[in-house]
Amino acid sequence: MKIRIITGLICAAIVIMLLVFTGLGYQGVMSIPMGAIAAIAAYEMMRVSKCKNKVLTVFSMIVAAIGPAYVDFGLQQYIPVPLSVLLIAYVIVMLIIMLKHYETTKFEHVALALFGSVAIPGSLGTFFEVRDLCVDYPELFQRSHCVFLILCAMYCAWMSDTWAYFIGSRFGKHKLSPKISPKKSVEGAIGGVVGTVLFCVATYLVCDKFYFHLETVKLWMVAAGAVIISILGMCGDLSASVIKRNFGEKDFGNLFPGHGGVLDRIDSFLVTMPSVYVFIQIGLAFANK
Repeated sequence: MKIRIITGLICAAIVIMLLVFTGLGYQGVMSIPMGAIAAIAAYEMMRVSKCKNKVLTVFSMIVAAIGPAYVDFGLQQYIPVPLSVLLIAYVIVMLIIMLKHYETTKFEHVALALFGSVAIPGSLGTFFEVRDLCVDYPELFQRSHCVFLILCAMYCAWMSDTWAYFIGSRFGKHKLSPKISPKKSVEGAIGGVVGTVLFCVATYLVCDKFYFHLETVKLWMVAAGAVIISILGMCGDLSASVIKRNFGEKDFGNLFPGHGGVLDRIDSFLVTMPSVYVFIQIGLAFANK
């Protein structure tokens, strides 16, 4: 428990530092750690699948590392072909690698490599999309709105997990999904959602009083969104557990003592961050009608 708490505090300090950079509007700073996170996550995905094809693993890590910078710096504007063409070419290359090393490479390895190098950095890339809302829609969003929305995505991933852990350990009696994650309970899940909503609402009230000058983000949106997105975050966590169970692994890695690997820490965030972005885009679409 002590190691788990210390590791959690160190990770929290790093997250706070990154949020400060985001609040100051520094472009490019975040793409470096995000790229490193995506590359490590892609490696962990291949490791857990027991893939022995080093070419496939390294290639997926390189593409994953480039993904966040691709979004952060808008690299598509400098490339003469559409993103869809690049993705098709990438899939073909991965399949060719599988054919060349067919004795040690299964199709599921290619599928996981594609997921790790495209879906993971794509999900992390929505961080930059939300960060830049104040640039794309200055009449609707302030920089403080962007930081708050990112913070809510983090709450719905990690605060929800923390509340669920402690409440489930103390009051958990009914298993949430015993075959996927035996330690998770219904009581813990409910506690996680309630705790997350309270933190999001409390943070909103503080920000609304001292930082928000535009009334784009409403209290009811925060409360309702926190409920939905924290539940989706739990689904992301359980989905990651399914992948580990399929390959007989407990954790994706051991980079963080007491917490597992990078993917064990960001599995929920890979769902909550894109969900926040999707809900914002849906709201903007309705507002423009």
